Amino acid sequence: MPRKASGEPKTKRIERRQANGDIYVYEVTTLYNPQKRYNEHVSSKLLGKKSSTGAELLPTRSRKVPGTAAVTASRKTVGVTDILEWIGKESCIDDDVLSSADKGTAQKIISIARFWMANPDKTIRRIEEWQISHAIPYQEGMSEDTCYLLMKQLGQDITVSQKYFGYRASHAPSRASVAVDSTTVSSYSELLNDVRFGYNKDGNGLAAVKMLTLFSLSDHQPIAFSRQPGNIPDVVSVLNALKQLSVLGMDKPLLVLDGGFFSEENILGFLQAHTKFLMRGQLDSKWILPELEPLLPEMEVPSHACPEDPSKYCVTKKITHLFSYERKRTRNGIQKGDIITEEHRLYLHLVLDTDKARIDRALLMKDIQHVKKQLEEGVELSLLTKAEARMAERYLIIRNVRGRLVITLNDKAIMKATRLYGYFVLISNEKMNAFSALREYRLREKTEEGFRLDKQYNDAHVTRTKSTESLEGRFFCQFVAYGYEAFFQKELNRVKSSLAVPNGDPAHDKSDVFKKEKVLLNWLKGMSVAKLFDWFDAIQETTVDSPVGRARWRTETIERDRLFLTRLGVLKS
Repeated sequence: MPRKASGEPKTKRIERRQANGDIYVYEVTTLYNPQKRYNEHVSSKLLGKKSSTGAELLPTRSRKVPGTAAVTASRKTVGVTDILEWIGKESCIDDDVLSSADKGTAQKIISIARFWMANPDKTIRRIEEWQISHAIPYQEGMSEDTCYLLMKQLGQDITVSQKYFGYRASHAPSRASVAVDSTTVSSYSELLNDVRFGYNKDGNGLAAVKMLTLFSLSDHQPIAFSRQPGNIPDVVSVLNALKQLSVLGMDKPLLVLDGGFFSEENILGFLQAHTKFLMRGQLDSKWILPELEPLLPEMEVPSHACPEDPSKYCVTKKITHLFSYERKRTRNGIQKGDIITEEHRLYLHLVLDTDKARIDRALLMKDIQHVKKQLEEGVELSLLTKAEARMAERYLIIRNVRGRLVITLNDKAIMKATRLYGYFVLISNEKMNAFSALREYRLREKTEEGFRLDKQYNDAHVTRTKSTESLEGRFFCQFVAYGYEAFFQKELNRVKSSLAVPNGDPAHDKSDVFKKEKVLLNWLKGMSVAKLFDWFDAIQETTVDSPVGRARWRTETIERDRLFLTRLGVLKS
C-alpha cells in the first residue's frame, strides 16, 4: 500500500553540469498536490558548485546585508505547464498511463512526454535543466540516467505499453476506421537488431527501423504503434500490426491508407488476409483508368455532387480484377514458382475536385504563356530551362512563316494533359458509396495534420540508443508525447473553426467580441504548435516570502491570449 502523503515540502539536491565542466548544485523544494497526483515545484536555490576534486561544495557569496531579515523567492513557469496539465487531463492520457504502470513509473513517462511536447526540438538530456523552472509529475526529479533507465525497463517489459494501447483503444469504437502512418527512423548503430537497410524515407542511405503508428479517425488519436525491421515491406508490417489490434478489442477495423501503399501486390496482400481497406490509388494505372474513363463525361451531374462539399463530385464502380502472383513455396500440389491467378471484387470511387482542377489548369496555362512570351521576345530555345524547353516542345506549335516566328498553343496536347486534373480514385474491398469513402479518407487527411512523430519532433529523427530494449522504451515515451500533440492539434483546430464565424446578424458580426475573435484567428493562423508553446512559456509566477508576509504575482497576459486559453478550456470563463 502506497505511503500516505505527509503534506510537508520535500527538499533535494540536483546537480547541473555546465559547458565548461563546472557542476552547480541546486536545492529544489517540492510539495505534493493530492489533486494533481504529483509534486509541484516550490522553489530552487543555488547552493554553490563542486570543487575540482568533487569532495567539497564551494558556496556562493552571500548577498545578505548584516542585520536584515531573511527573504526567500522563487519563480516558476506556469503558462506552458497549465496547458500541459489540461491536455493530460482532458485527453485522459495521464489517467491511462497511471492505470498502466505503478505511480512512479507513470509519473516518469508523463514527465518525459510533457517535456517533449513543450520542447520538440530538444534531446532528452535537456530535461534536467527544464524541470528546474517547470513543474513535472515525478516528485524525485528527472536526470538523464533516470530517463534512459526508464526506457530500458519499458523495453524489457512491454506490459506497460500494451496496457496503455488497450486503454487508448477503449476510447475508440470497436469497429473504428484506423489510419496507418508508416515512417522510418535512421540509425548509425550496428548493435540494434531491427536496424536494417531497406527503403529509407529520409533518403539518407542509412539503415533504419520502421515505425507503424495506428490512429483512430473518430478522435484523431494514436492508439498503438508497432516497431518493425527496416527491410520489411509495408504491407507485411501493417498485417503484423493488425494482430496487435485484435487483442485491443478492435474488431476488424477499416484501414485507411494513403497512396504510398498503392500497388497490386499490397492490395492482394490485404485481400488474402481478409483485411478491410480504403486506399488512394493511382488513377492512370493501366488497370484502373480503362474502368473509369467511360465515367468521365458524366461526372458533373447534380446527383454526383458531394452533400458536404458541392465542389466535389463522386461516383462508384464495382469491378472484378484478376491478380497474378508467383508462388513462393510448394504446397498442396502447387509448385514454387508457379503463376497463380485470383479474382477479387473491388470498389473504385472516382472523385473530381473542381476547385483543384481549376487551380491546376490556371497554373499550367500561366507557365505555358510565360514560355510562349519568352520565345516571342526573341529568347532562344536553347536558353530556356529544361522544364521550359519540355513545355515548349509539348504544348506549343512553333513555325517559321515567311521568315517570321509564329507560335500558337497546341490545344489538343493541353486538353489531353489536363483532362484528369482534379481527379483521384479511392479503392476499397468494403462495400460503401463514394460519399462515405470520401468522408473516411478526408478524416485521414485531417489526422495527418498531427503526424509529427516521424522525423522532426520529440527527438525522433535519429535513434540515440544502443540497445533494442532502450529503443522500444524510447518509442513508447515518444508515442505518449505524440498523443499530447495530436490532442492539442485537434483542439487547436476546433478553436480556429469556432472563431469569427459570421451569421449575417450585424449585432454579432460587428460586435467587439467578433472583432476580438478575428484578431485571435489571424494570430493563430501564423502560429505553429511549437511557436504557441514558446509564446506561453514566457508566463511565469513569482513568489516572495519576507518578514512582512508573502507576495505572489504572474506575468501579465494580453486579452488575446486570455481569450485563446479560455476558448481552449485551460482558463474557465
